[in-house]
Amino acid sequence: MKKYSLLFVFMLCILSVSIVFGNDESESGSDLDDSLSAAEVSESGSSENLDASTAKSDEKASEESKSKTSEAKEEKAEKDKKEEENNGLAKLPNGKGYVGVYSYLNLRDGVWGNITGSLYNNEEVTITGRDGDWYKVSTSKGDGYAHARYIFDAPDKRYSGNEVLESDNPNGGSSGGTVNAPDVIINVDGDSLQGKVVNAAKQIHDKYQGYQAFPYDPLTEGGNLGCAQVATTVLKAAGVLDRTCLNCTGTISMLEAVGWSSVSWPPYQAGDVVFWETYQPGPSHVGIVMNSGNSAQAMNNSSSKRMPQYSDITSMKICKIMRKI
Repeated sequence: MKKYSLLFVFMLCILSVSIVFGNDESESGSDLDDSLSAAEVSESGSSENLDASTAKSDEKASEESKSKTSEAKEEKAEKDKKEEENNGLAKLPNGKGYVGVYSYLNLRDGVWGNITGSLYNNEEVTITGRDGDWYKVSTSKGDGYAHARYIFDAPDKRYSGNEVLESDNPNGGSSGGTVNAPDVIINVDGDSLQGKVVNAAKQIHDKYQGYQAFPYDPLTEGGNLGCAQVATTVLKAAGVLDRTCLNCTGTISMLEAVGWSSVSWPPYQAGDVVFWETYQPGPSHVGIVMNSGNSAQAMNNSSSKRMPQYSDITSMKICKIMRKI
């Protein structure tokens, strides 16, 4: 009996030990499983963060790429624009060129720069460069720029039609009102009456450029009021008038007497007589319309310089244009 009791106790002890160790394994297994789950969660979170970071990086790179592409397009557009601006009338290669005009062509020290000389029909020039509507040329009168409209690849060629310069013209229309219109200057044949006026105006301008003083009448105050005398001296030299005049009103009457009439403008025509309104309403300054490249200028008296000068025809308010019809 005692032996069986000890055996029972021994077996009970073994069973208790098994139960204790079995519970330890179960708990240890649970901890291991939880540990794996935590690792998996941590690993998943890192992956998500990495994906988000990669996405932001890719997005930033895409934006930078787009920005660079946009900048490149803008630079190309600007370059194309500059090339287009410089892709004007000047098409001839470097080498010989020939002036084709009815009167003369201005030689300038730059694009629309100061006038340094005059080139005449069929005069030979050497083209050394191009800038938009202009040729850089070497001539017997020096180097400079000449408008490409009047330079050809052979002599005896001329531009036919109206020459147009787009600009805001404060004197457009016969009323002299402000309009956004092109200034148009029509060339004339050098043998025509107005062609003779243009040639006479140029000769008188060149003659009195510091070499000798213009013979102003004493009543002009030494040239301060000499515009009508200068203009009518040109008209007399061209055979339009038989005498000179010292005021604008008298000049208008004399022109009307020989068949000249008021016309609307633009277009201007080389050889026209232009009257401006300056210090008082009505005509108070007068000059001769000249062509310069493809724009209209006027030869008129300079009160400050006391000599004939060329100036932009729109530099003063035009109130009257007269022409032989």
